[in-house]
Amino acid sequence: MKSTSKHIKGIITRCTNYKEADRIFTLISDSGIMNFIARGAKKPKSKLSGHIEPLNYVNLYYRPSKSLNSVSQVESINSFLEIKKEYNLILKAQYMMELSESLSSENEDNSYILSLLIKTLSNIHNSKIPNLDILIYEFEILKYQGFGIRLFDCTNCNKKLERAEHYFSSKAGGFYCGNCFDSKEIHYECIKVSIEQQLLLRTISRKKYMELANLDLREKEIDTCRKLIQNSVRDVIGVQLKTVNFSEL
Repeated sequence: MKSTSKHIKGIITRCTNYKEADRIFTLISDSGIMNFIARGAKKPKSKLSGHIEPLNYVNLYYRPSKSLNSVSQVESINSFLEIKKEYNLILKAQYMMELSESLSSENEDNSYILSLLIKTLSNIHNSKIPNLDILIYEFEILKYQGFGIRLFDCTNCNKKLERAEHYFSSKAGGFYCGNCFDSKEIHYECIKVSIEQQLLLRTISRKKYMELANLDLREKEIDTCRKLIQNSVRDVIGVQLKTVNFSEL
């Protein structure tokens, strides 16, 4: 008995050529990470040709399988052509897709991550500070998956952090107050974070995005905050993302 065709939407993150004319690809969907095979997609006259490409947001029909789901029909909803025109933005998009994939699972509700990814990809090509948009995405996806950063109190003694420079530990998932930091031999693993950088993260945590325009944001401040998030992701998944070295380009 043939399996019933199903329908799904998602963003293609990776593609691999298979045999002479097929393509295998990974999709971030509302239902988590899914893998597909598009038979004949490499043929110029194929109805699938041009749609099965990384960074395409697609609407597809497929036949479920225990190994690879087989695509029967696909159409592009958004190819993010503005991003694909700029190498710099392509690298940023690849980083966000890898991050999304690393924090997603199969057969789980993934609608928030997919929605946030689409929103961020739609914004970065005309953003004045695309790294800020990506920082918000990094912060929110980590928080959503239950690995949010403690920003307001010490991770060791739980006391409220004073308005001062503090040290962040990705292994601890937050900041140490001055007393706790001085009493521990953890200096090698911590990053010094300024008051301005902490304010940036706290503003994002409170989702007061409109207030970010009133902050005196410099690329250095944003880059430092992004490094905190990237180190946290590394400690959560156990490895550094392959694209992390290109994400600041």
